[in-house]
Amino acid sequence: MSPLYAPLAAGAEDDDLIRTLLPEEVTVSSVVVRAVGTGHHMLKVEGYSWLKHTRGDNGSPLLSGEFRAGGHTWKIRCYLDGAHKEDAGLVSLYLSLADPGTSAAVHAEVEFELVDQWPLLPLWCRHRKRLQVSPFQPGKSWGFPRFIGADALEGGGSKFLKGDCFAVRCKVTVVEEQGAMEEEVQAEDMERMGVVCLCKDGSCSKLHRARPAQTFTEAFASFCLSICG
Repeated sequence: MSPLYAPLAAGAEDDDLIRTLLPEEVTVSSVVVRAVGTGHHMLKVEGYSWLKHTRGDNGSPLLSGEFRAGGHTWKIRCYLDGAHKEDAGLVSLYLSLADPGTSAAVHAEVEFELVDQWPLLPLWCRHRKRLQVSPFQPGKSWGFPRFIGADALEGGGSKFLKGDCFAVRCKVTVVEEQGAMEEEVQAEDMERMGVVCLCKDGSCSKLHRARPAQTFTEAFASFCLSICG
């Protein structure tokens, strides 16, 4: 079956272009994800050694206070000896949704970072982990079962444990997905995509000649950048 359109060829004259029937209508659908709110919270663990021996059993979390971020209520769960048996000897960090009376999922990105105790600590020395957008629901947590090893946190060269205290900075970004939006592609947009217009109108032909010829790849890339910009 013959294609319904032909790409523009650089330097080709109108008469040399492959002319085929254009569809009467072309539409484009766009699905957009946008951030609706970002918030930060600091969890400070004081008396680390005592807490580890008295409340740091494997699977036993330390809970932060509730905090608001992105229009929702959250809580951090910190496991000093891991959230699961296979995570023993590691610090686990999770974020939980604490909105009362809701069952709808909230999509959010979470980032945990240990607060360095050295003000001039270079960026490459920082300990930070980011979780891509995940669906949070009451009773279901997302995070890092192996955020950092206890040895790395407690070691003599540790930059994060000072005075038997460490702190974790949490960044929460709530996002929402907008529904697909469909719009008809205009003739000039088809031209930018490298699609040949077969109309015989004189003014339209002049419009085509006024634009520099592009390869199909270049034209399509330019079109995508223009509609996304």
